[in-house]
Formats: sequence, structure tokens, C-alpha cells
Amino acid sequence: MTDENRNTVKVVFEPDGKIVSGSSDTLLELALNGNVSLRGECGGAGTCGKCRVQIVRHYGTLSGITETEKEKLSEEEIKNGYRLACQAKLLDGNCTVYIPSGSRSTKRKISAVGLEEDVTLCPAVRKYHISPEKGSFSDILPDLERLKRELGCHNGMNISLNLLAELPKTLRFSDWDITTAIYGNWIISVEPGDTTEEVYGVSVDIGSSKVICHLISLVTGKTLARANAENPQVMYGEDIVSRITYASKKPENLGKLQKLIINTVNFLIDSVCRQSGISHESIYDLVFVGNSVMHHIFLGITPKYIGVAPFIPAVGELFSVPAKDLGLNMNGEGLVTGVPLIGGYIGSDAVANLLITKIYEKEEISLVIDIGTNSEILLGNSEKIMACSAPSGPSFEGAHISSGMKAVSGAIESIKIEDGDVVYTTIDDVKPKGICGSGLIDLVAELYREGIITGTGKFRDLKHSLIKTEGLPEFIIEKSFDSGNNGDITITEKDINEFLLAKGSLKTGWTILADRYGIETSQIDKIYLAGSFGTHVNIENALALDLIPEIKRENIVFAGETAVGGAKIALKSSDARKNIEDVLKKVEYLELSVEKSFNSKYIRSIPLSSKK
Repeated sequence: MTDENRNTVKVVFEPDGKIVSGSSDTLLELALNGNVSLRGECGGAGTCGKCRVQIVRHYGTLSGITETEKEKLSEEEIKNGYRLACQAKLLDGNCTVYIPSGSRSTKRKISAVGLEEDVTLCPAVRKYHISPEKGSFSDILPDLERLKRELGCHNGMNISLNLLAELPKTLRFSDWDITTAIYGNWIISVEPGDTTEEVYGVSVDIGSSKVICHLISLVTGKTLARANAENPQVMYGEDIVSRITYASKKPENLGKLQKLIINTVNFLIDSVCRQSGISHESIYDLVFVGNSVMHHIFLGITPKYIGVAPFIPAVGELFSVPAKDLGLNMNGEGLVTGVPLIGGYIGSDAVANLLITKIYEKEEISLVIDIGTNSEILLGNSEKIMACSAPSGPSFEGAHISSGMKAVSGAIESIKIEDGDVVYTTIDDVKPKGICGSGLIDLVAELYREGIITGTGKFRDLKHSLIKTEGLPEFIIEKSFDSGNNGDITITEKDINEFLLAKGSLKTGWTILADRYGIETSQIDKIYLAGSFGTHVNIENALALDLIPEIKRENIVFAGETAVGGAKIALKSSDARKNIEDVLKKVEYLELSVEKSFNSKYIRSIPLSSKK
């Protein structure tokens, strides 16, 4: 159906009462376009089943129940009007849809930056309060040249046409008492009065599933406000390969993905400005990091060729563009800078990890692991560093797991099995709605430790009191009447297998890096666990499952949100930006997919080892 032939429809999404109008489409697309909170981890492919909604009433035509819905929904749910929002299309008319609590996406738990951003303040933006002499018949120097003379830079200083057009009025309105903001060899702002204390920048970590923004004073170096949000691109695919595929199908898809992330970053900038009470116009510098695909989509560059061998990005060096070119809510003449990429899928977030851990300055051999949908792994010291990307898949973030969810309110984040009973904690101490990545690690470790599953993730005894066998066998974590969900919270053998595949990929990554580095994993001196996920992992369980190599516990560092922390270093220090190129000369990128030993090592890394 072409856009011209689509009918205009209207949906009321409850319990928020949000009314969304648009062309006939799936309920998920309509929700996405209307900024309605609705889960969709599989990007609308129908594989996760997390976008359950209930049709309360409709005055129009809905598409019929699909085979996917018959597979994912029970007969009782279908009878009661439940549909998968990614499958159900409102063809014409109006309808009211109720989104159950388990289908709503909520704000996730975010860690602080665990390591200090140890850097001398030396921002790229400088302000100067000046009072140029007024023009006269004896001094007819034009306004721009007069401004440059006062700044002591007669040549080599540039200014945009927009700013130059406003310059005469600004000089005279302020009675020649002005402040100029300089970025490199560009004049980026001319303001009335003395505004030298009002110089701000933002650092942004654009993750595949979440976006984090920090506001920093470039006068004091202090962090003034923080905000985070889900990356709405997850509606088009939880993993970056899905986003490459979507962006490559047709040109407008790339624009759609870019608009989503630009709007999200603008939302976060609005949030930190409200928190701190500063003006958007006083933000002159934005430094962002992200994997190579997120980096390209944010800039509006096709990521297509990152996904095709030999996986080459369009640009990898430090790259800056005017904020106005991207439509960001900051000073339009300010600069937006992407930290350099390493190669392939390894992006600037990994470079940020280097900047904040400073493993390139140390003699000890360190391993940095940023666990996620696409896990980045770095191994090395001051002599050399090796880097790779392990395609772990989204199970570490709760996707592709039947009762999985992100680390948001109601997610089970830790689990123990004590005397045959499942004991757990949830985020915000509310009724459980599902299980997030850290809880999944605990659960698999406990099931193996208690002898409930084999090393390949199969249930040993289907007669176990907590395993139900109607249909596929499931281990019951919590019954429906004690959960905040519509049904039991369970884990299946398929779920465990998804986890083992992700674990196997991660282990293969650091094993191959150690092999290529020429060391045994026992020779690793320190491990940095980066990101929110790494901060909330139970170390004993992570070691038991071979998620990380076996080393002394005191040498494992919870590094927190290193990506945004590294971006802050680049924001606060122009010297640090210049030094990145020297640091990257020490880094060797390893593409796992072309490693001859990958398949054999991967297969051996999937099962759980004998240690418990």
C-alpha cells in the first residue's frame, strides 16, 4: 500500500491517553511516531513478543490475526483482544489500545562514571571580553577587521556569513562592549556584554539501546547536569546489523533513523538545560561517541558498507560539523565533534574507554570489556593494544529472552536459589515484570550450580518442582499472581541457549585477543568492566560462567559509564583530542569474523565449564 493510498487513522493509547493520528500502519509504528512508550526489542520482526497490547474498542478495520501472533499469544489472550502491536495494522477508522505495564518501555538504570576524568582543563572553545574602538572618519576600518584587530588576529580568523550579517547590529546594540567565542580559527559567537563565564559543552554517548548526555562547564570543568534516554532506533532493530539493513533498504530510512537520534539528543539537551538553568545558546561544543554504525547514522552517513566485508567506514578520523547542520538545540555556530573510530564495528566508544582507563600509559596488561549488544574488547598496555568487537546479541540486555527486559523498574536484577526457593531483587523494589541481563547471569549460574541445568543449558530433571512442562519446559522464577506481569516469569532452554551463544561470543573475543597478543589469559593483570551492565554484574557468577577471565578479584574494576566519561575528557581538553591519534597508533584492530580459529574457539566457548 503506497502512502497515497493509506487511510488516515487515529489511535488512543491508554493508560496515558495519548492520541496519535497518522496514515494506516501497524500499531507499533503509530506508537513510535507518536512517542508512545511501547516495547519492541526485535524491531517489529515479531520475534520477541514484547509489544503485547489489548484492543479496548475499535471503530474501523484491523488486520487479521497473523501466524506470528498465534504462536506468541495464548488462545485466552487472543480471545481477550490481545494483539502484537508490530503485527496488528489499523487499516482505517479509530481504535483505543491499552498498553499493559509489561509492554511499556521505561527509563533504565544508569551507572555513574566510575573512573575520574583526570585531565587538565583546556577546552576547544575560548571566550574573550573586548571593547573595540568605535569607527570614525579617522578610523574607517570595517567591523570584522576591527574585531580581529582587537582580538590580535588580523589574518586567518574565519566567521560564518550568518554571524557576519548580525555583527554590525550586535556591535552597536552593545555599545561596542562584547564577548567573542573562538573555536580554533573560527569566530562562532559575538555577544553583548561580558559572558565569559557562560561557556558550556555536552558529552554524548550514543549507544545502540541507550543515550547518555552530560552538561559540563568549560570554565570550571564541573559536570552540571546529566540525562539519559532509550535510543528509539531499537524499534527498527535491537542490534546494529538490523539497523544497517533497515538504513540501506531505501534512502528515507536513513533519514528516519537519523531524525530519531537527533530528536533524542535534543530532548536530552533540553533536559540538562532545564536542570541547570542555562541557555541552549551558551552550549558551544558537543563531543559524541558511539559504535561505528551509531556514529554514521547520527551524522546522516550511510552505514551500509560497515556491514559489508571488508567493513570499512566512510570516515574514521576526528570529525567536526557545525551544530546547525544537524539541527541540534545548541548554539548553531558551535561544533559537533565525533571522536575517532578504531575500525569495522569498533567505534569511538571504545576510544573513549581507552581515554578514561589510560591503559595505553601502563606497563600492566589490562583487559577492557564493554558488554552489550555489540561488546567491545580491548587488551594491552603502553606497548601495544589489540581491539575487537564481539557480536554478543541483545540477550545481555534482555532481548530474545521470553521474560527478558531492559534494566528498568521492575526488572529482576539479582537472583539466588536458596533451599530450593528462588530469591531475587528488582530495580526499585517493585513487583517483578521480567529479568534483565545481570539477573539472567545470576540465574544461569545458579541453575548450573544447583545442578538444574547441564553445561549445554538443558534441564536435567523435568519433574523438578519449579519446572512446568505444559508445552516447552520452563523454569518458574515467579508465578503470575506475584508478578507485575500478565503471566509467569520463566526461563526456557531456548533462553538459556541464547545466553550461552552470547557468552560464547564474548569469551571467544578475549580468548583470541590474548592468543594474538601472545599471552595466556592468566597473565592479564587487570580487568575493567565498562558500562552500566558491567557495573551491576555479580563478579563470582561472571567468573563461574567464563564471561571474564579468571584473575584476582581485587584486580577487577567496575569502571561505570566509561564511554560518556571518555567523551568528557575529549570535551574538556583539546590536547586530549590531538593526542588520540598518537594513542590509536598503538591499537591493532582484529576482525573476528575472518579469524581462522574463530569458529572452533566459539564452539568450545559456548558450553558452561566444569567450574561452578
